[in-house]
Amino acid sequence: MRMDSSTLAPVLQIRKCGMEDLERITALLRELGYPTTVNVMKERIEGMENNPLQCTLVAELDNEVVGMIGLRQVSSFSKQQESITEITALIVSEEIRGNGLGKRLVAAGEEWARHKGCCKLFLRSGNRVERAPAHAFYQHIGFEKTAGYRFNKALL
Repeated sequence: MRMDSSTLAPVLQIRKCGMEDLERITALLRELGYPTTVNVMKERIEGMENNPLQCTLVAELDNEVVGMIGLRQVSSFSKQQESITEITALIVSEEIRGNGLGKRLVAAGEEWARHKGCCKLFLRSGNRVERAPAHAFYQHIGFEKTAGYRFNKALL
């Protein structure tokens, strides 16, 4: 029996990022306005690949990478023996946002964090007006907005 491909549901897989994903990861970062190159991303992924405190997962829909989440386990100085996980990147391709893929990526990130013994997940996001939809999404899936500032200093 042959099935018409138009009636098949798309297949979603969330898996660990590999070198074969470099071009799509680079394109996703560029989509959000972060200039990068495949060579730069190759160096970053190679640096993270064997680090047990970091993980990059990709969302693959019908064999095409359409989203990613970057995770990093962090130890807390303020609370003894508490490990937390930071979401360092969360990107869903613009053309499919709003279909639950971001929520699924965050759920996969939560699973990784729990497996590592972490008790909290956090992320940082700019306070620019164009980030408002992302902020609404974070709050919708259970993140709480906390007070604070991010300070940067260039090291020359």
